[in-house]
This record gives sequence, structure tokens and C-alpha cells, in this order.
Amino acid sequence: MSQTLADETYDAGAYTREVIEQVWQLAQTIPGNDPAVWRKDEFGAWLHRQDYRNRHSEFGWEIADGGYRMRSMGLTALRPMQWQNHVDFLVASRNQAVVTADGLRNSRRLL
Repeated sequence: MSQTLADETYDAGAYTREVIEQVWQLAQTIPGNDPAVWRKDEFGAWLHRQDYRNRHSEFGWEIADGGYRMRSMGLTALRPMQWQNHVDFLVASRNQAVVTADGLRNSRRLL
């Protein structure tokens, strides 16, 4: 079940708006870009704030959860991550980028 709140869609069981905003604040700010709209993940891939959980966008991002749901580390375990990097993080347990910025675009790197 999903609902729309303040121009954003949230699925039942997903993170609260407050947690999403706190995790967004952890993403890297880039001089010359509005930090409320554009940031980068830890691998340097561009993230667009409104593309949270949008896997149809190259700037889509998700929350990499290293233990928050288990309450082991709290918010410190959460990281904003470009969605392809997030999938690779989950599936391959990699700590290297699959997608990084190439100028104002994201590009996929072959490993």
C-alpha cells in the first residue's frame, strides 16, 4: 500500500520522512548546486532529492541500511546511495562504485 504525502510517495513500512531527510543530509554537497536538490553519494554519483526510490532515473537513490532496522547502530548505519550502487552494495557486498559522476551525468563503470 502506498500513499502520497507532500509530493512524495511512501510505501507502508518504508522510512519516515524525517529519517529520509536526515539521510539526505548525509550526502555530499557540491558547490554551485542547490543542496536541497542535488548531492552526491559516497562514490561520487549524483543524487536528485525528488528521485528517492526511483529506479527509472539515473539520479535515483535509496537508503543503504547497514543495520538501522535492527537498531544496532541507529541512523549512523544509514547512507544515501545512487540506486545502482545500492543494488551492487546489497548483492555483491561491494564497497566500490558501479556508478560515478561524469560531469553533470552519471556513468556506469564496468568492474
